[in-house]
Amino acid sequence: MRELDGFEVIRRIRGAGLRLPIIMITGRGDENSSIEAMRLGANDYLDKPVAAQELVARIRRGLEGSVAPGRSGAPSIVTSDPAMRRVLDLAARVAAYDSRVLITGETGTGKELVAQSIHALGPRREAPFIEVNCAAIPANLIESELFGHERGAFTGATERRIGRFEEAGAGTIFLDEIGELGRGLQAKLLHVLQTGEFSRVGNSRMLRSSARVIAATNRDLAREVSAGRFRADLFYRLNVVALEIPPLRERAGDIPLLAEFFAARLASRGRQPLRFTDEIIERMGRHPWPGNVRELEHLVERLTVMMGGGEVRPEDLPAAFREAGPGPAGVAGGALPYREAVIAFERAYFQDIIAAAGSNLAAAA
Repeated sequence: MRELDGFEVIRRIRGAGLRLPIIMITGRGDENSSIEAMRLGANDYLDKPVAAQELVARIRRGLEGSVAPGRSGAPSIVTSDPAMRRVLDLAARVAAYDSRVLITGETGTGKELVAQSIHALGPRREAPFIEVNCAAIPANLIESELFGHERGAFTGATERRIGRFEEAGAGTIFLDEIGELGRGLQAKLLHVLQTGEFSRVGNSRMLRSSARVIAATNRDLAREVSAGRFRADLFYRLNVVALEIPPLRERAGDIPLLAEFFAARLASRGRQPLRFTDEIIERMGRHPWPGNVRELEHLVERLTVMMGGGEVRPEDLPAAFREAGPGPAGVAGGALPYREAVIAFERAYFQDIIAAAGSNLAAAA
């Protein structure tokens, strides 16, 4: 390909508004290449050499539509659930506007992917998408992270730092776990949303932000407002359009789709993806999935590492799955209470990881 590379081909296909599935195959791939391909709108990505059966399986899945086509660089979201489809449809409609969006849902449900879709489907798609995990940044550093600081503004500030709002420019800033912000930062964020103005720490000169704000949380912000932990005025500023993502336990039909998607993506070169029998799918359907889609992805990754491919047997599953009782409709028949199920899964998960690492705790960590 002398005139264009694969990335430019994807960019032009999506730029023309075409929604056909795209699978990129390369002999010079790395992790950054796969991320860039998916960001531009590829539905799948494979490194050479590619096993014929694996390629056929990926093409078939793309044609069947089990992986939602990435429109204009939107990430692929696997679902057949009506409630999740409604969320994605609303996300696609609101993408064309600058309205603020508040995405709610349990940890691991895919809030970040929905935010990325809104950005990628909207008029700001060519501008930056900046993510800030408010729960992962220490409270004394979050203001600098959001708004930047000047050299000498505080101990350790040895040079000027550009904040995330400034970095976002006319793009989108995604404030994940917004419910973790302290009251002081809530007031400053409210000021930005009201006026579009902010200043770097250590500098009184006002800067302007034109970035679109999308926020997400696993907390009930209305309850947080009632408890006095979250500002009501900030909540109403953020909650212009609300998207609530259902947990995986309420999307049982998505479990086999997601499991096969993750298995195909994780399959090693020349090896077949994992195969899930009806019995395994049934066991997965009974599991409470406290970690939601992220937990399922980690389970498939663990099975891929341990087995290398092939048919999954009941004994290959962690203890929490082997001992699972009836689903939610049959709690009286022996299912563990929710908190006990979480503890049982975590214990089995960590034991399996440590065993896979040969009891090397550093490697397991």
